[in-house]
Amino acid sequence: MELQEKIIEEATHQYFQYGIRNVTMDGIATGLGMSKRTVYEIFKDKNELVHECLKSIKQKHNAKNQEIVTTSTNVIETIFSFMQEGIKSMNAINPVFFRDMEKFYNSTWKKLKEENEKEGFMLTTELLKKGIKEGLFREDINIQIVSKLFHEQINLLANEEIFPRDEFNYTDVFQNLTINFMRGISTQKGIDLIDKILE
Repeated sequence: MELQEKIIEEATHQYFQYGIRNVTMDGIATGLGMSKRTVYEIFKDKNELVHECLKSIKQKHNAKNQEIVTTSTNVIETIFSFMQEGIKSMNAINPVFFRDMEKFYNSTWKKLKEENEKEGFMLTTELLKKGIKEGLFREDINIQIVSKLFHEQINLLANEEIFPRDEFNYTDVFQNLTINFMRGISTQKGIDLIDKILE
C-alpha cells in the first residue's frame, strides 16, 4: 500500500472513531508512526485530507455495492446484504463524524448527500424493476413513489432527533424498517423468501 493510501486509511479510521474536529494531523502521523512533516508533504492541510478521505469512502462504498449486486442470487438477498452493510457501517461510525461533516464541511456534505441520494435512487429503481421481473415484488407498485419512500425512510434512520442513539438500537431500527418495507411490496413468493432468510 502506498503512503498516500496509508494516510487516508488511518485518517478515515480516526475520523470515524472520534469525529473530524477531534482528530489532528499530528494524531494521524502518530497513529502511523511517522513525522507530521511526511503527512504534510502529501496533503497540504487537513481540508485536503478530509476531501480525499471522503472520495476514498465513496469509491469503496460503490465497489462494495457493485460486488453485492453481482454476487447475490436474487434481489431480496441483495437488499438483505445492503442492510447488513448499512448496519455494520453505522455501528462503526461515531455520530460525531456526521455532525462535524454537516457543521464544518457543509457544502461538501450537501454535495455528497445529493450525489448519494441520486445514485441510491437509481439503484433502488433498478432493484425494484429486477424484483418485479423475478416475481418477488408486486407488479402493481409505483416504482418512483416506492423508491422515494424508501429513501426518505433511510434518511429518517440517520436522524438522531427521531431515533436518538442512546435510546434506540440502530440494528433494530434498520431491520424493522427494511424488513417491514420489503414485506409490504413483496409477492407471496417474496415474503416466503424473506421468512426463509430470517430463519
